[in-house]
Amino acid sequence: MSNKNSLKHQFKKQLALSIGLLVIIFSFLLYKLFFIGIGTTMHRTMVAMASHYAKQVELNPGYQLPNGGDYSAYIGKANVPDEVRKLFDLDEMKAFDFKVNDGNQIIKFSHPEKIYFLLAHPIANTKDKLYLLYNEVAKRRAIPPPKHGPMLNVPISIAIITLMAISLVYWVAHSLIRKVLNPINELAVMAKSLDENSPELSFEVMNDKTEIGVVANALHQTMGRIHQYHQREKQFLQNASHELRTPIAVVLSALDIIDLRVAQGNNNILDQHTNIRRANKNMAELTEALLLLSRKSNIQANVEVVNLGQLLVDIVDAHSYLLKGKSVDVELIVDESSLHDLPLALCRIVLSNLIRNAFEHTLSGTVCIQQNELSLVITNTSSGLTNDYQKVTERDLYQGQGFGIGLDIVKKIADQQKWQLQFSSSHSNGSQVKISFEQETKADLHPNEFSN
Repeated sequence: MSNKNSLKHQFKKQLALSIGLLVIIFSFLLYKLFFIGIGTTMHRTMVAMASHYAKQVELNPGYQLPNGGDYSAYIGKANVPDEVRKLFDLDEMKAFDFKVNDGNQIIKFSHPEKIYFLLAHPIANTKDKLYLLYNEVAKRRAIPPPKHGPMLNVPISIAIITLMAISLVYWVAHSLIRKVLNPINELAVMAKSLDENSPELSFEVMNDKTEIGVVANALHQTMGRIHQYHQREKQFLQNASHELRTPIAVVLSALDIIDLRVAQGNNNILDQHTNIRRANKNMAELTEALLLLSRKSNIQANVEVVNLGQLLVDIVDAHSYLLKGKSVDVELIVDESSLHDLPLALCRIVLSNLIRNAFEHTLSGTVCIQQNELSLVITNTSSGLTNDYQKVTERDLYQGQGFGIGLDIVKKIADQQKWQLQFSSSHSNGSQVKISFEQETKADLHPNEFSN
């Protein structure tokens, strides 16, 4: 991201300002510490020398003190040269006081041209003090400077150390950017690139071992859940439009019959009112079942006592309009006395779809529906449905004709309810569907279980 408001840009800006300020401050401190160290070393050296000279003067008042070289020693203020007294206020100096006069050259980051160190040391049995002076100017006069100066002086040394420090800090900052800010930048790119319609996309930042990788994976999983939610919503709408066609057709047919009878002066419409109420109840049950089916968790539909035989009779009657204009015979063999605890709404969806598919795809011949306790076999004499049954989950192939949607619903309900569902088809015997509403996972359907 080249945006100036990005974290990466802000971090680099703040880091550069911080490094610059720290370098300036610590360079100045380092330079000052260098001269402080010189002063401390000189103080210790001169205290030792002054103590030695004071002891010698105490023992021998005529002791010859050094004068004119690097170090000069004087007894009493009167013997201190005027040049030195102009540099230091001797009246304010007490015993062991140490003074430095460099002509305020240190702050200019250059070697002082003149520098003096003066130490006042007491002498026993006298009020006078011994003043020990170190004069670097005298040293330079006594020893000519070398033709070639030292390779490194203090400012250059500090500059080199500063550059090394900047390089080290830059390396650390670069590593920090690579470890932290680059993954954050990749996370921002990932957030922009995520698409609800393409949840399978993966990103390199998801492999990051830090908290950024955790956030990236959580974001990816959230997008996947959103995709699943939208898919379930989409499936619900498709299933609802598919399943509600039959009850809506029943209601419209009943209303047409009522209008026709009223126009003919026949007020016997109670049976059609019953059909409308039944269709309305079916729509309510279907809607509830489809809502349960669209949820992520397993379906927990209401279980009630169901007469499978009577339910089959009602469903066949409701879908009989699909056989109009066809030479199709329906053989319905059911046991209307058997009662079972089953989710009625889900049973109605499964049976309605299986019977609807059999009626729609049988152009001529026979549709045989056999029910025995909790088992059901639907056989038709039409052939060529093998591929349709094998591709019941390939929804897109059948959206135009409404065939795959119905079988997809049947398969999903059967899987979630652990009902046993089998499809078979042959060109000679037609197609056959077997379903058992028993929830035993190892239940097996055998043809001899169904008898006339």
